[in-house]
This record gives sequence, C-alpha cells and structure tokens, in this order.
Amino acid sequence: MFFQSLRKLGAWGVASCAVAHLAWADPAARTPLTCEAAGAPQAAALADALFGQADYQHAGVCYQAAGDMAHANLAFLKAAGPQGEDTARALKAQRDAAKSLLAGVQRAFRPNH
Repeated sequence: MFFQSLRKLGAWGVASCAVAHLAWADPAARTPLTCEAAGAPQAAALADALFGQADYQHAGVCYQAAGDMAHANLAFLKAAGPQGEDTARALKAQRDAAKSLLAGVQRAFRPNH
C-alpha cells in the first residue's frame, strides 16, 4: 500500500516536472515582425524578395502591409509548416524523456531492485 502511494506520488512529480518544462520552453515569446517598407508597392517588392529567401513569416507581414492577403496567407502557411514539425519533434523528445524518467522512478521503488 505504501509503495503504491509512493509510485503515484512519483508519477505525479514526474508529470508536474514535464508540464513545468513545457511551460518554460514556450517559443511564443518572440518579438513580432514588422515590414520595414514605406508604402504598399515597396512592401510588396520586399515581401517578394523575402519569400524568395524563404523568410516566409516576414514575407507574410509585408504582404499584409501591401494589402495582399492571399499571398500573406500563403506565406504564413509556409512559415507554419517547419515550425509545426520542429514543435512536434520537440514534444516527442520531451515525452520520451518523461517516459524514461518515470520508468527510472518506478524501477527505484520496486521492492526487488
């Protein structure tokens, strides 16, 4: 009975640590991008150049400043793809680390270790 309670406490501790780690790893604290162009034609030209350089997030902001929402949406979609894949990989790595830590805690509290 005591060991079951201790295991549950250990599992909750590991889960709490994993959640805290995710909270600290929040990439949303980036500074917002702005388009440095003076007017709509310059913003469109800058957006085209940025899109060609694969700086899709920045290009989307400039397309918005130029009033070209169709191209802005396309640029933002292209920007979200790699970031989404990176986030998925990071979450998988954190999940695997939490599983490994939990397995270690469970092994430590087994009576026959």
